[in-house]
Amino acid sequence: MHEITQQLLQSPPPSPASPPLEVIREAAAPAEDAASFKDVQPEMTGISGWLGLLAFGQMIGIVRLVVSTAQYVQSIRADLWMQFSAVFWSETAMNVALIGLAIWTAVLLFSHSRKFPAFFILQMICAVLMPFVDLLCVASFFSAALNRPFSEFFIIEPLQIGQTFVTAISAVVWIIYILRSRRVANTFTR
Repeated sequence: MHEITQQLLQSPPPSPASPPLEVIREAAAPAEDAASFKDVQPEMTGISGWLGLLAFGQMIGIVRLVVSTAQYVQSIRADLWMQFSAVFWSETAMNVALIGLAIWTAVLLFSHSRKFPAFFILQMICAVLMPFVDLLCVASFFSAALNRPFSEFFIIEPLQIGQTFVTAISAVVWIIYILRSRRVANTFTR
């Protein structure tokens, strides 16, 4: 019994060492094919990079349009509103239409719709032309309502020319980006 207990308490003899396994890896692609994939970059998609900056600008632009329209409506005196309500309603309607276009363009942007580039270009064109269309409408109305020459009301301030120039340059840059960007082409496919 003593011998059996000793054998049970003894540690088992070490097992013979197994020979080391040799790991053989095969290349996933032949060397000549792998070299051709070395410089391949992943396809650019999604709202990031310059397109992310455009999306940020789109959202800030909507807020700016809403705030400026609200400030404009609040700045009109009640007596002027009553006397020339058609002018102020038409200006407000144009601003609301531009806000609606900007919101719809943002919806198309974030839903990755293939209609986004066309609506964005339309929005940029409207942003450049809107101040002059507005001035033309207001000058025409006041000229007719007050029976005075059109030129008295169609006055373009230097500041307005500068702002329109900056808006036009910005619009051209973003339109070129929309038309030429690989990210835009890959993102807006639905």
